Amino acid sequence: MSKKDDIISTALHLFNSYSYNSIGIDRIISESGVAKMTFYKYFPSKAKLIEECLHRRNMNLQESLDAAIAQCPAEEYLDHIKTIFYWYHAWFQMDDFNGCMFQKAVEEVSKVYPSTMQPAMEYKEWLTERMRFALAKLGVTQSSQLAGLLASILDGMTIQAQMDKSLVKIDEYWKRVYKLIQLELMEV
Repeated sequence: MSKKDDIISTALHLFNSYSYNSIGIDRIISESGVAKMTFYKYFPSKAKLIEECLHRRNMNLQESLDAAIAQCPAEEYLDHIKTIFYWYHAWFQMDDFNGCMFQKAVEEVSKVYPSTMQPAMEYKEWLTERMRFALAKLGVTQSSQLAGLLASILDGMTIQAQMDKSLVKIDEYWKRVYKLIQLELMEV
């Protein structure tokens, strides 16, 4: 792993475990084991570091979700959406789950570091498009609107899981999402 990767990995861990505002550059430098000059060679500002961390998080999430969806039969588009919801639930159960790093960035630092919004928006657009595509393949005519609603449900689930993981009853959520999709299909 390169020094840059060490810095990003350390920063991701610290930002996820605590917050963007409570973690300073000196702590990241210390815990990543790099020299201050090395850090600033790659990241001239905290904004650039956060942006790079969120970009990395975006890529990691996309790869993980794509791998999960790839386990579904190609033409089973409802399973693709269900897999996304159940993937999120599995993520909530992980020991290092501390909420969504994108949601935290929007809340904590986007006003001070507006460039950090871009990776968050890219992930949201990617996720929404993934679901829109599956919904369109199912025959949902208002696939963009429903995909946006499903993405909002996932956001809500994430916030709820951050408060209390036991509150997210995935089978109940999925039953309601399934009904929403069926209602849209009946309107065709």
